[in-house]
Amino acid sequence: MTDIETDPGEFFDPELAELERLSNGALDLIESGLFDEAERTCIELKARFPDTIDWIERSAALHAARGQVDKAVEHYRLCLAYIDHNSEGFDAESREWYQEQIDRLRTVGQ
Repeated sequence: MTDIETDPGEFFDPELAELERLSNGALDLIESGLFDEAERTCIELKARFPDTIDWIERSAALHAARGQVDKAVEHYRLCLAYIDHNSEGFDAESREWYQEQIDRLRTVGQ
C-alpha cells in the first residue's frame, strides 16, 4: 500500500451502512409497488434514524406512489424544513428538487 491509498474498511460506519440499507430498501420496495413493505421500512427508518431526512423523503415518495398527494406534499415540505435547519449538508439544487416535487404533485393533484 502506498502513502495515498487507504483501507476502505478503515472508514466503515455500520450505522451509516444500516441507514443506507433501509433507505435504499424503502425506495426499491416503492419502485416495485410493494407499498405495505415500504411503509414498514419507512416506519423503521423513522424509529431508528429520526434525525435524518431519509425517512421523510422516502415517506413522501411512498405517498406520491400511492397517489396520496396531500401527504406527499406535506412530507416534501418537511424535507424543505429539514434542509432549512440543517443546511450544511445540502446545496441549493437539493432544495430546488424538493420544491419541484411539490410543484409537480400540486399540478397532478388538480
